[in-house]
Amino acid sequence: MKYDLETLARIPIKDVLEALGAVPARNGRNFHCFNVALHKDNDRNASMAVYERTNSCSCFACGISGTPINITKAFFNGDFKQAAEFLHSHFNIPTLDNNIVKQVKVAFTPKITKEKVYMIFDENKEYADIKVLDAYLSLYPRMSEAQKLKLIYTSLYRFSLKTNQKPKESYYLKRGITKLHLVDKIGFLSYNDVKTLEKYLLERFPLEDLIRFKLFSKIRNTFNYAFNIAVVPNFDLYSNMVAGFSFRSIDSSYKGAKEVNISCSDIVYPMPFGLENESLRMSKWIWICEGHIDLLSLRQYYENSDDVCFIAFNGVFAYKEEFLTLLKGKSRIVISFDKDEAGINGEKALREHLNLLRIPNLTARWDCVDGIDLNDLLCAKKLNTLTFDEAT
Repeated sequence: MKYDLETLARIPIKDVLEALGAVPARNGRNFHCFNVALHKDNDRNASMAVYERTNSCSCFACGISGTPINITKAFFNGDFKQAAEFLHSHFNIPTLDNNIVKQVKVAFTPKITKEKVYMIFDENKEYADIKVLDAYLSLYPRMSEAQKLKLIYTSLYRFSLKTNQKPKESYYLKRGITKLHLVDKIGFLSYNDVKTLEKYLLERFPLEDLIRFKLFSKIRNTFNYAFNIAVVPNFDLYSNMVAGFSFRSIDSSYKGAKEVNISCSDIVYPMPFGLENESLRMSKWIWICEGHIDLLSLRQYYENSDDVCFIAFNGVFAYKEEFLTLLKGKSRIVISFDKDEAGINGEKALREHLNLLRIPNLTARWDCVDGIDLNDLLCAKKLNTLTFDEAT
């Protein structure tokens, strides 16, 4: 039997992953890896990144990766014949010699659903301001999973603040962010920084934890992401510790995913960028953006609006419904997603969630001729044209 490997390799990787039982994540870009047996504690929510340019994928937890043929081969324990015949039969692709391929069945792992626990902001809970991280290293073996994760993530984040920030600042200047104090909380890692970072983290934390918390590759035992990245933090709500990040590539020559979200939400749920204890406590309005660059654009334009908290989701579906109840009690929520298909669909879904929770909300509108997103409007000097629609 002659397999049509060229055609099999062109099957969209997202379609292949769904056929193998991988579940799409809320952000619409990543998947939850199907390789549950090789994830610590049988984690069913381990993130698998999808790279559409190369039509490939990679799991941050177990390390399996590849193109449609390779990832299917991994699913079938290295059996190339079974993988090729599965793809031929499932996607109804004839072989080169037109032989009939028998249908290959896939056994799926049932998804476990959990009862939703909605979040409530406790204004009376004490806020912890942790200044010296190394003072806690001796306690690491006795820490909870959440404490370990936050200590490792915060160590990486604070390291990224001490590197040469000029390339980062240059990138944001090109995006129209001229008030550079707005990017003070965003870190930066270059190629040389990454090598030093690896040594810094390995001297302090077990390699298996760096892998488990999705920072290091299980295969190479090195930092798992590209260099020349802006480190955009997601802070813990009741401390100055970090519970997740977005790694944003600022290198125009880089061909991979331009932004990767890093968190273990089953251990600690990361707050959106911009949402911190003080900002949530003091604000009357919450303004929700699709990405952190749109948030920075609004902050620059509305710099004197102290009663508004600008927050950025890492994508239009990158939030839990249970998170939204933290926004209760505010006089208004403004949604300002991009005016493309994903943004329009995300806006509709978010408005429905907010309305069901009886949280008042508005949608920001503008003429798409001026730009698809808020950063476009900033660069075009059109942010003054925003109007607002009442949710129905």
